[in-house]
Amino acid sequence: MTGALFILLATIPAFAQPQLKPAPEAAKVSAWLRELPPAKPGASFFGVLGGISATHLGPGIGVVRQSGPAALYDNTSALDGTRESIRIRVDYLKNLANAGITSFRDVQNVPWGLIEVSPSRYQFEVIDSLLSSVAAVNGSYVGTVMPYASWDLASYAPTTSEMCKRLLTEDFFYLQGDGRMDRYRDEAAYLRFLERVVERYDGDGIDDAPDLKAPIKAWQIHNEPEGDQCGLFRFDVAAFVRLMQISAEVIHRSCSDCVVVNGGAGIPLFHENRNPVPAGVTFWRDYAAMGGAPYIDVIAAHYNQGKDPDHGNIDDLEYQIRRLRELLGNNKPVWLTEFGVFVGFGGNFSALSEADAAAWYVRFYTSGLAAGATKFFSDAPSFVQIDGTVYLPYFVNKLIDAKLGGFLAAQKIAGGQYYFRMNGRDVYVLWSGMPPALRGSVNVTDMYGNRSTADAASLHPSEASPLIVEPVFAKRRSVR
Repeated sequence: MTGALFILLATIPAFAQPQLKPAPEAAKVSAWLRELPPAKPGASFFGVLGGISATHLGPGIGVVRQSGPAALYDNTSALDGTRESIRIRVDYLKNLANAGITSFRDVQNVPWGLIEVSPSRYQFEVIDSLLSSVAAVNGSYVGTVMPYASWDLASYAPTTSEMCKRLLTEDFFYLQGDGRMDRYRDEAAYLRFLERVVERYDGDGIDDAPDLKAPIKAWQIHNEPEGDQCGLFRFDVAAFVRLMQISAEVIHRSCSDCVVVNGGAGIPLFHENRNPVPAGVTFWRDYAAMGGAPYIDVIAAHYNQGKDPDHGNIDDLEYQIRRLRELLGNNKPVWLTEFGVFVGFGGNFSALSEADAAAWYVRFYTSGLAAGATKFFSDAPSFVQIDGTVYLPYFVNKLIDAKLGGFLAAQKIAGGQYYFRMNGRDVYVLWSGMPPALRGSVNVTDMYGNRSTADAASLHPSEASPLIVEPVFAKRRSVR
């Protein structure tokens, strides 16, 4: 699902830091929300895809596509231009950080073939530059490792799969010159690479990258492995269990405080009750049955259905999270590493209006948090464009962090009714009726940050206009 986003973002030039330019709905945001300081780095629920990654090579990307990764490092002017492009991207990251968004994840954050460009020839200039830009906003960078390098795939013939050819023009651009996309071959070489990059970026002071200020503490292995083409693992779940096992062992041995994240579960698990069950849907059930759960510290789930024509539904999102927790560990954090909707324009995907997108985010963040998700990585252009155009969902992120950050417990009361227990206060997020526990005077906040006090019986929240409601009195009532 990230391929179209890559096309939208990889060719965007870097600009000097722009002033934020509110889109029509964002211009209606209340003054207190607009001026509210963002959540501190590490304290927000939110990260992004498309903020910064190894796809943002500026003038170097054409060199890599045509001649391969080694050619980039052999071309001084192209490499200098790439590093400058990454440096200037800090301006965009600052705009994201002003909404508390300082966690950056993409499919190609630490690609093997872009770093080890030939056997034992390591080039760290791109990743070092990326982490320098992340450090400029006190951010964090998820080390997504895709175990592919052109030289390792040399024994394969060029791919003939139309899907694989398309992926080579998108996420796997660093393999495009050779046109090969399949399962990695040399396990020992992959593990040597993994050990080296983990050690370089773990921040322990031993063999670290020079002037490292943004250590990588989360390592994600692969992405949507349940596919059936391009070297993926649908028909060989045991091989993916092994990949997670050997990767986790190397990561934990090299970095005791690092966490291992599974390749994001992109298959819709909510289809497992269909008859017949669609192909691939049992992948994570089979993975767990083969003993793979212990090799995952943080569960990565995808929910891209917000980009479908019907924009998904809450029950499916909750099922995706709940089922993965059942299979891989109920006590583990869940990150939605691909999520969200597009605003206004979505390329090949369906988009929503600015106001409808903001309401979607309020509803789906709320249900995701109540189901057990702890972080959401949505497409960066849903919040702010590279030219500084900012959308209402940008401020929704600030609002949700402010109202629900640090919640102690959450409960789904009914469809469209959610309760969060905070330290000393109760918060309800509603878009379908009012729960019986809410009576009398309540404080109300809409998705624009407008605040008022009203009688609970007079409120009529809806999917288009969800409300955050808090009892006026501190006395806690039962939510039953």
